[in-house]
Amino acid sequence: MSTLEHLSRKLESRDAEERREATVDLGRAGRGAIPLLLRALGDTDWRVRKTAVEGLTAFGGDDVTNGLVQRLSAEDNAGARNSAIEALSQIGTAAVGPLLSLLETGDPDVRKFAVDILGDIRDVRAVPGLLEKLNDADENVRVAAAEALGKLRDRRAVDALIGSLSSSDQSWLDYAAAEALGEIGDERALQPLIAALGRSSLREPVLESLGKIGNVNTLPPLISGLADPLRIVREASVTALVAVFRKSVPADRGKIVAAVRDGIADRTVPFLEELIDTCGGEQQKSAVVVLGWTGRPAAVPKLLSLLGDEEMVEPVVHALRNLGQGCVPLLLGRLGDDNVLVRRAVAVVLGEFGRREAEDALLSMLDDENGHVRDAAAESLGRLTSRKAIVPLLKLLEDEYENVQECAIRALANIGDESVLDGLLKDFTSRDAGMRRNIVRLLGRFGTERASEALSFALKDEEADVRKAVVIALDTIRDSRAIRPLLLAITDDDPEVRMLAAETLGRTGSAESAEALIPLLDDEDLWVRAAAARALGKVGADRFGAVLAGHLKAASDIFLLALVDVVGRLSVREALEPLLSLADHVDPEVRKTVLGALSSYDWASVRPSVLSHLSDPHWSVRKSAAEILKHRRDPATDLLLEQMAADDPDPTVRQTAKEALGR
Repeated sequence: MSTLEHLSRKLESRDAEERREATVDLGRAGRGAIPLLLRALGDTDWRVRKTAVEGLTAFGGDDVTNGLVQRLSAEDNAGARNSAIEALSQIGTAAVGPLLSLLETGDPDVRKFAVDILGDIRDVRAVPGLLEKLNDADENVRVAAAEALGKLRDRRAVDALIGSLSSSDQSWLDYAAAEALGEIGDERALQPLIAALGRSSLREPVLESLGKIGNVNTLPPLISGLADPLRIVREASVTALVAVFRKSVPADRGKIVAAVRDGIADRTVPFLEELIDTCGGEQQKSAVVVLGWTGRPAAVPKLLSLLGDEEMVEPVVHALRNLGQGCVPLLLGRLGDDNVLVRRAVAVVLGEFGRREAEDALLSMLDDENGHVRDAAAESLGRLTSRKAIVPLLKLLEDEYENVQECAIRALANIGDESVLDGLLKDFTSRDAGMRRNIVRLLGRFGTERASEALSFALKDEEADVRKAVVIALDTIRDSRAIRPLLLAITDDDPEVRMLAAETLGRTGSAESAEALIPLLDDEDLWVRAAAARALGKVGADRFGAVLAGHLKAASDIFLLALVDVVGRLSVREALEPLLSLADHVDPEVRKTVLGALSSYDWASVRPSVLSHLSDPHWSVRKSAAEILKHRRDPATDLLLEQMAADDPDPTVRQTAKEALGR
């Protein structure tokens, strides 16, 4: 008895686990097992069907696709149909052709299955066929076609979907069309969607779609929807308004808040508060945001009551901020609240409002038992430029939490009193390393002549962490004062200090530092060499391109990648031949980076190398080659891209090839 015969008998077992094991073995038995795997799709046990789907999708090919298509007509076995649908969706673009042929079959259920699968595959070749199905004789097929077109998000469908939305007596089709137009996101749909608001059955999907497409000019119907008799419409309006706000440009956000505040009805506020109490997730957060837009100070207690959860801090702070200065008296009364999240949120908002009457309470909060409250109070006092806060803020430089220390540094810098440096620098060397590091950070924030001199002195500190902080602080100065200490730092004993110094010198753009960077190309540390290569690419590539190219042959790992990126970006002439040799490197990451570098050179010189990598063993290299051809198209390369789009085993590569062809 052959192996397949044996497994065929096991598929007839009464034991579901034995049938599943047989299906696993069929997946390993070669393509001759495909008919048996197709048979297993009709098994009564879901585990057997799932295993059969996995085996069939792994095999792929026309015989698998055609067999699955036939299973869509299995009227007496819903399990087989559903498994075939799942498998065809996973097979993806290779199944598009057979599925398109099913759109004209006489069985409306099969037509609907084909439409659903095409929508899940999301291949734009399906768009013309799906557009025709908007006029199918069967309503379920028409609705499925609209939903599928929404998933494809192809703008060619907009006019037809607007037609389906605008037609009367369309039952569920107009609903699906409204949703699909929102998914596509084309502004041509805005006016038809607004016109459809007169039909009560469509208000919910129309408002949701307006939120996805709309802008500051489509606010009136969304604001009106907040007072709609139907709760579901009010909920959709809340979500849509916040969606429009989030995608709007900063200049329009104030207009959106003002429009809601001016147009909202008083009876909407209790609804928003109820929505906050009865919903969760994004719906609740959206209701919080809109409640803030109302500008009603009476909303403060409701908003603060939500702060039992860390996740609600950001939306509540946003809402309190939008309530405006009128809520300050209520917030001042909550600075001593037992809830740490309330104290933190109130401290943040009062600081942003710049309210001096909060200064004393905020000062007391610098001693709060909670670190988050201390850092919020420090930030707010910095915004108030509170000179009374200088001494307690200096104490926070030694706080147990680094985020509190950082907030104290920012606050002291905002206050801007450079006299605080007198005491800090007086006994600098006798302080512990953590405090010396924070003093260095503060010096970087001040950035004055005195601060620059002190940073140069601190570069001799015995602790590498302090010296690293010095280099980072010098990076904020970005002028000639930073060059000399940075040139000293690239000779530091610690490799991370040398690496940071090389990177910082590159950002200064100082040509005088280029020669000092060259020795670092031979540094004992790989990361230092890579940083030096990138820095030279910024400050001395015109003079030292040949030097960089000369290191390509012996370089490895991150240093090699950095060199390739730099010489390619600058099209260093001396690097072309070494790059062509590196195009066949054993590491796919190197091959991919080399292709990107070669794309900046004369096309005739690099074309053979790029084309040869369309068949590279690694998908990321093939993808990189296809991306290059997008900008170097000719009839021959288009033919290669067509083949890649149809046959490449990797779906990402196939999609890249399609995009390169302009699909």
